[in-house]
Amino acid sequence: MTMAGRNWMGLALGALLLAGCTSGLPPAAQIDPAPVPGVALPFNARVMIFMGDKDLQRKLTIQLTRYQSEETKVQDGRILAETAQTLLAKGFRLVEINDPTIRPQIVVRLTGRPGWSKLDGVFKIGCGFDVWTADGQPLGNFVARWDSPMKVDYAVDLPPSYAQCLKKPLDELLASPALARLASQGFRDPHPKAAEEWMRALGPIPAWK
Repeated sequence: MTMAGRNWMGLALGALLLAGCTSGLPPAAQIDPAPVPGVALPFNARVMIFMGDKDLQRKLTIQLTRYQSEETKVQDGRILAETAQTLLAKGFRLVEINDPTIRPQIVVRLTGRPGWSKLDGVFKIGCGFDVWTADGQPLGNFVARWDSPMKVDYAVDLPPSYAQCLKKPLDELLASPALARLASQGFRDPHPKAAEEWMRALGPIPAWK
């Protein structure tokens, strides 16, 4: 590679690094759940995150003007899943995405929809966890809304913005009476046939990798 080429690559890398510092939001790996009284996290449970193919393949759509929007190349659905996995792994021993082979005891369906407008440059995100036992007993719906307090880069800052939004649902799930009840029972494995039937009712489970 020529000297000019190396210089160009260095400038491009520097621009990317500067873009990554636009907001100062911490990454998901640096966000810890609130302490749960009497509990040493993580809970000894296996958790499967479920995302259907349409949600998993979703790209981020941004608002360019009041009347015009466009779909970007940012993998909104996959970023939501990865961020949720990172956070949930702070609260549970094993967390996988769309992997029924772990014989999950808990299933979490993700909700998340970010809005970003070029007019103001901020994220407005709604997000949450719909949670069941693996045989379909509901454990609760935990939702939140988060608006970024500063302008953000929609591509660079989507993962940490999702992490900020999902922090509240995570804390509420970990402190919920329903989860405490399961923990007191030792997170028993559901009956295999009941789990198989309910998991089938979720719909096709696309491969994650």
